[in-house]
Amino acid sequence: MHGKEVHEDLSTAASEWASMVFPGYSHSWEDIKFLQKHWDGPIVLKGIQTVADAEKAVEIGVQGVLVSNHGGRQTDGGVASLNQLAKIAEAVGDKLDVLFDSGIRCGADVVKALALGAKMCLIGRPYVYGLALGGEEGVSHVLMSILGDLELTLHLSGISSIDKKELNKDRLEKDE
Repeated sequence: MHGKEVHEDLSTAASEWASMVFPGYSHSWEDIKFLQKHWDGPIVLKGIQTVADAEKAVEIGVQGVLVSNHGGRQTDGGVASLNQLAKIAEAVGDKLDVLFDSGIRCGADVVKALALGAKMCLIGRPYVYGLALGGEEGVSHVLMSILGDLELTLHLSGISSIDKKELNKDRLEKDE
């Protein structure tokens, strides 16, 4: 391929990707009914940022919520997911799984999210960076680094387990 052909292919690919990611219409709670009718597996809603939405997710019967602001890319000035996590986990964490996905870059980030009520954390960008830079070996390195930092953070904090009896929001101190 020559320069012009590559440019046209990239332009077409970018346009198709953008139309899938930003289809020009909003999704609604009604869309969940369609998923529940056509999917027997668990449904986890990504992008939950308020207690009200988390409670609505419980009401409609999904199995989990993913507290996330999509990397801060979707709406300018949106709230920080970590600031919302404890409120959401306290409100619905005994009724469905609360996951976290925003800004996890090291083990200390995982410790904070677990302490604030997340059942688990998703690791997006570091995983992708590892894949881009080193393939499977790069991903393995990223995951081992995060797990190593998680263990070190726990040990340095005097916490022997991620069990909620030991690792909870009382272990965190926030400046006002």
